Amino acid sequence: MATLAQLRVRISRKMKDPNNTGISASTVDDEINRAIRFYRNRRFWFNVEEATITLVAGTQAVPSVPSTLVSELQVNGLMLIDSQIKIDLRKLPQDDFFESDDDQTGRPHSYTYKNGAFLLLPIPQQAYTLKLQYLESYADLSADGDTNDFTDNAEDLLMLHALKNLYAEDKDDPQYAARFSELEAAELSALRERSGNLTGTGALQIDTIL
Repeated sequence: MATLAQLRVRISRKMKDPNNTGISASTVDDEINRAIRFYRNRRFWFNVEEATITLVAGTQAVPSVPSTLVSELQVNGLMLIDSQIKIDLRKLPQDDFFESDDDQTGRPHSYTYKNGAFLLLPIPQQAYTLKLQYLESYADLSADGDTNDFTDNAEDLLMLHALKNLYAEDKDDPQYAARFSELEAAELSALRERSGNLTGTGALQIDTIL
C-alpha cells in the first residue's frame, strides 16, 4: 500500500534523484498515472466491479451504465436474470448484430457495443435485471495522499512500469529501461498468479487479459 507521495519517493530514490532535480516530481506523478491507465485494461482481483441494472422495456440500449467502466468482462460480462434463470449474453461484432433483425422484441440473448452504449438483441419486452461485470477506471492521482486500488495492491508494478518509461524516454538509458522491463514482467506474473489463486476455481482454464 502506498500513497502517491510514497510512490514518487520510491521511484525518485531508485533513479538516484531523491530531490527531483533531474526528473521533476510532476513528471514522476505523470508516469505513475500513466502506469495505472495502462494496467487498468488488465483484470486483477481488485479492479473488477459489478453493477445491477434494470432494463427498460422497449429500449435497446442498456441504461445507467457506470461512468467508471473501462470494458465489460469478456466472460460473464453481461448476464440477464429472468426469474431464476441466468443467461450469459453473447457479444456480437457490430456487423453481425445489425445484420440481424434488431427491431424484434423478446428476451435478450446477444449484445454489441457501439458509440458508448451496450445494445441488446432482441429489444427487451419487459424490465429484466442485468448484471454487468466490468473493469473499473480510476481518476488520476494528484494530491500527495491520494490512493486507489492499484496503489493499494500493485504498488511495485506501478513503480517498475514508471521506472521503465522514465529510463527509456526521459533519461534515454535503454540498458536500465530493459532491466526494469524484466523486473516489471516478473512482478506482473506474480500478480497474475495471485489473482488467479484468489478468483480461480482450481479448474484448468484459458488465461486472458480480461
